[in-house]
Amino acid sequence: MLKTDTQKTRRWRIRPRFIGWTIVLPFLAVVWEMSARQLGQPWILPTASGVAMRLLHPFLDHYHQGSLAGNALVSFVRVSIGFLAAAAIGVPLGILMGANRMVRGLLEPIIELLRPLCPIAWIPFAIAVFRLKTLPQLFGVPFTDTVLDQVQMGMVFVLFWGAFFPIVVNTLDGVSGVRRNYLRLAWTLGAGRCRQFFHVYLPAALPMILTGLRQGIGLCWFVIIAAEMLPGADSGIGYLLMYASDQSGMDIVIAAMIVIAAIGASLNALMLYGTSPLVRWHGKEL
Repeated sequence: MLKTDTQKTRRWRIRPRFIGWTIVLPFLAVVWEMSARQLGQPWILPTASGVAMRLLHPFLDHYHQGSLAGNALVSFVRVSIGFLAAAAIGVPLGILMGANRMVRGLLEPIIELLRPLCPIAWIPFAIAVFRLKTLPQLFGVPFTDTVLDQVQMGMVFVLFWGAFFPIVVNTLDGVSGVRRNYLRLAWTLGAGRCRQFFHVYLPAALPMILTGLRQGIGLCWFVIIAAEMLPGADSGIGYLLMYASDQSGMDIVIAAMIVIAAIGASLNALMLYGTSPLVRWHGKEL
């Protein structure tokens, strides 16, 4: 009986989503198409079919500034590098602060002071310090003829800054929120610090760590789009969007917006569903 009720609940959850994808979205697309044709001003409101044609040809060069796919790849690589750097430093630091009161007392005031600063506010500082130096140039390689030549260290720094604090704070809260009874029980059973870390701290804090990673990568994607819209950028999906806007190419602008939304949703879904098996037990304690 319980299994049948669960199946019915899942069916009712799936049905509205199915209707949304198969009825609501096509209906809105038809309304959009008719409204655009009625207006007759594609530089203000392009047709849905025109935007769809741009999306169906993602490798077509626009204004000699690259394609939708190429600029999206540049943005994605920048986000990946900045996010991975933030995760590599933020997770261990959050664990250390949560497990050691002295370290937390020393570093928490600095983190709380810097955390409210918007990552975009660091762009002038990043440009002044890193100038236009790219990732290969940091390692002494002038050019690699790859997408890495478009990964400016200033943007990586800004992305790192955006993802770092959500990761650190969530990891810190996860580790500091571990129940002391678990630690006492592990100590009673003879577990040393190393075993306590791998068998108590890390599993108990993992849901919060993954939450911080989800927030971090989402903020990274938001920051890179905003950074690429500012003066000084010369590639990326945000840059292409602004360049097309200056050329009154609203079909490319909306196509770029759809690409941005799709990639952002995909990153969130990847983090949500890709990591769910790691914390399947969460919320099921008796």
